[in-house]
Amino acid sequence: MAITSYVVEITGDTLWKVSACVRSNKNPFIRVQKAKFALKSEWEAKREETRLIRECEREVSIRENQGESWGALVDEWEKHLAKTRAESLSITTRTDYVNALRKHTLLWWQRQAASITRADVLEILSQLKAHSSSISYQNKLKVIINQIFTFGIEHRLIGGMDRSPAWGISLGRDEEKKPEILTLTEIRKLLQEARRMDHEWFPIWSAALLTGMRSGELYALAWDDVDFENKTLNVNKSYSARIRAVKSTKAGYWRHVPMSDELSALLTGLKASADDRREVLPRFPDWTKGQQAMVLRAFCEGIGLPSIKFHTLRACFGTQLIRSGVAPAVVMKICGWKDLETMQRYIRLAGIETQGATNVLKVLPAADVAAQVVNLFTKERIE
Repeated sequence: MAITSYVVEITGDTLWKVSACVRSNKNPFIRVQKAKFALKSEWEAKREETRLIRECEREVSIRENQGESWGALVDEWEKHLAKTRAESLSITTRTDYVNALRKHTLLWWQRQAASITRADVLEILSQLKAHSSSISYQNKLKVIINQIFTFGIEHRLIGGMDRSPAWGISLGRDEEKKPEILTLTEIRKLLQEARRMDHEWFPIWSAALLTGMRSGELYALAWDDVDFENKTLNVNKSYSARIRAVKSTKAGYWRHVPMSDELSALLTGLKASADDRREVLPRFPDWTKGQQAMVLRAFCEGIGLPSIKFHTLRACFGTQLIRSGVAPAVVMKICGWKDLETMQRYIRLAGIETQGATNVLKVLPAADVAAQVVNLFTKERIE
């Protein structure tokens, strides 16, 4: 609580302002603040202070009994994540989560969180399904809602609720779609045509196919990260077109990518023409804006190749390594994949786990026996 005076510059009059703040003794997250300006005397300010304190106490009491509104709960959850860095969520990811909540649960924003029911959650999910949102996206939103309710219950921000209304809702799983991929022949055609046309993106596409690095990692790659002597690249940062800044890699840690002879030759040529450029690869406005997929799709369609996004070049790199006999664990380390599920998709694409498995089948008759059978049936038809 505070009462202070101030002088109005235009008129020279002395006025008073008062502020009041009351925090709940039961729940430290509940706090109400109020202020009043342009009071004509200190006596009036003291009287106003008493009134504001009472209003704050009344609102605190109401919120203690009812709990936070859904919007306030989301705000507190976001602050909690930022403060504790829970689940290692980046600022971008947290922002995406909150934006998704604002988009899909906006009608809840002023409602008391405790009044939101399982039917409300199901209605949101049904709306997503009606708009053809994937099951994985529906599940993600359900998980976020569940986390927020759990947070609110554990921190006593929600009254009269002991379990999240999103708890136990099952949506199933998306049918796995086969990722985009190019065959080795198609990869060679892509690079041959790009070189023949002297396409400005040729070195970028080549580097992607020879390193498996993500677009942002290639964009941020500097000559300081290239070790020609030990033939390795140090991948330690990534560019985000969304925030127009360089940040940590997606996995959050650095890794080394071994330099093949082809990659060494490519980088040596780039180094010779780089002049004072600190970055390894040339940069273009489309790349800075995050439109690398659009450029690649247009080029592929123009030369008769499947329309692929830029990230597919990373899949091509991983698949070709596996198909060439490189151990999946090594490929995971080079590409920076954390989970085996992602790796298994590329193993299936490469066909390594099934390759040659059917060679053990010996069910057909020998060639000479088969010929005798054919002759026998032919003779019977003639007779």
